Amino acid sequence: MTGPIIGWDIGGANIKAALVGRPGHAEAIVAERPFALWREPHRLTDILIETADRLGPAHAMAVTMTAELADCFATKREGVGFVLDALERAFPSVDKSIYGVDGRFRSVEAARQRPLRVAAANWMASATLAARTFRDALFVDVGSTTTDIIPLAGGRVAARGRSDPARLRSGELVYSGALRTPVSAIVRFVPLRGRRCRVAAEQFAVAADAHVWLGHIEERDYTCETPDGRGRSREEAAARLARMVCADLEMLRPDDITVIAGTVARAQVRQIASGMRQVMRRLGVSASREAVIVGHGAFLARAAALEVGLAVREPAEQPDPRPAFAAPASAVAWLLIDHLARVSVAELALLAGANGQPPPRPSC
Repeated sequence: MTGPIIGWDIGGANIKAALVGRPGHAEAIVAERPFALWREPHRLTDILIETADRLGPAHAMAVTMTAELADCFATKREGVGFVLDALERAFPSVDKSIYGVDGRFRSVEAARQRPLRVAAANWMASATLAARTFRDALFVDVGSTTTDIIPLAGGRVAARGRSDPARLRSGELVYSGALRTPVSAIVRFVPLRGRRCRVAAEQFAVAADAHVWLGHIEERDYTCETPDGRGRSREEAAARLARMVCADLEMLRPDDITVIAGTVARAQVRQIASGMRQVMRRLGVSASREAVIVGHGAFLARAAALEVGLAVREPAEQPDPRPAFAAPASAVAWLLIDHLARVSVAELALLAGANGQPPPRPSC
């Protein structure tokens, strides 16, 4: 074993890290921190250092990112370069391997040369790890902002898209998540007192408000910023949902809020189910009839899978869920451990060939 590794999933709204590979410990230590990169890009280096300090020392780092899409950057090339610069400043003496949409690790400099290869590659890390346990399935990861719908076939990732635009076209990326998605991007109308009511085209409320009200998530799970800067309680979520129809809690009853929230949740299920159907149509008769569901919004993935007639598999139900699924930060770290082990075996084999001796058994 090479030693502990920190895996990173560096997003534009959240920074996630996981320390894996500690001797005698199979589980990961995970740290997650909301961070609006587009508002304070100059703070990224400090945020990375603070997050890593919560986890402890690491032998190496494995990195995925989606932060390059933040609108403080003119291009993805600029965004990738900015993230790589922040990593270099934060951890100048730590080896860093950048994971790409081709399922390969590369150096920081190689990543700079091919920025689109490493942009938005976090889904590939999770899906690749999941495919080792669920060889044929539809891998559905509903996060805080987006949903990944990735076909697994024969133990390999069988996605068509490799860039965000291609994945949006193929149905493999659905921009609907359990927390941050604005309600006005989910529905245009909601029922109100028995009639159809348009919603305000404002970011008065987000998906998390609907799911807190309905009991799908707890207040502590509402980890993104609130649209109005107020709290995350059920009553405060209800006030934001009321504002979507230009009302307030003096004008609407709790039953009205339940109808609005339920309409939002059902619309998200339909959005995700639509993406699943598109992916399944492309696969045709070879499409798996199982869905592996994970993420903050697993409850949405479950409902969508049932709507399209798929059996539901949840990695948490497995005897050892670690190999079956890890969030991208954990997944990319485990993948780097495996990669380094293979490199070590190859180097030992070359050395043995040069010496005419059989290679020793690897330690991991």
